[in-house]
Amino acid sequence: MKEILKIMRFDFLTAKPFALGIFIIGAVLFFTLSLLFSPIINAYISFVAMIFVMPLQSVADKSDFNKLYGILPVKHSNITRARFLYIFLVIFASEILEFVLAVISKSLKLYRLLPNQNTETMQMVKNSFEDKTFMLIMIFGIFTVFGLLFLYIEMMGQIHGRENEFKIIMITMIILTVLLIGFFALSDREIIPTIKLPSLPSTVSGYILLGAVLNVVMLGVCLLFSEITVNKLAKREL
Repeated sequence: MKEILKIMRFDFLTAKPFALGIFIIGAVLFFTLSLLFSPIINAYISFVAMIFVMPLQSVADKSDFNKLYGILPVKHSNITRARFLYIFLVIFASEILEFVLAVISKSLKLYRLLPNQNTETMQMVKNSFEDKTFMLIMIFGIFTVFGLLFLYIEMMGQIHGRENEFKIIMITMIILTVLLIGFFALSDREIIPTIKLPSLPSTVSGYILLGAVLNVVMLGVCLLFSEITVNKLAKREL
């Protein structure tokens, strides 16, 4: 585990010169907007946080970091596991930050300092500060979608090559679209039974519990994808 943590730190230090300044500026901007217009805006910090992930492969290719990894006294499988855990940690950390900043935004309610409080627009702003559940849906929802997306791209990129990532994404989107269209078409014709989605929680504590479950599930997905990648790469090396 110490080896994996050291490699994760190496990934962070690799991305830090490119990512830290951009992330701070983006996070401050979204937080400032959230103070005045809606706590939900903090959920978009996840978009900026991905700057800690996206440069890693391009920097590694240009700087021959793959060769450096090859001569370091670390297992190649741990390099792969560290990358997946690093991606999960970036997304998880951004989720925690979003939650904290959203609570601060909601508590301060600085929208009250804005003029024209009786307009329809300001009423919508006020409602966004009062709606706790939608704020949690946005934070946990973006965490889940981004987690699945970037972990899947990392798995497919390492297995099939980074140069094929765009092709993989397009093929995956086409397959998912066809499956969804086919499912709804068959469901409308009652050829297959309709799947009823479970109802969402009705309380804030229920949403927080749901968020905790999603975090555990995403960690499981992270570990699953990393082990699939490790096994595929190990077979290639034999």
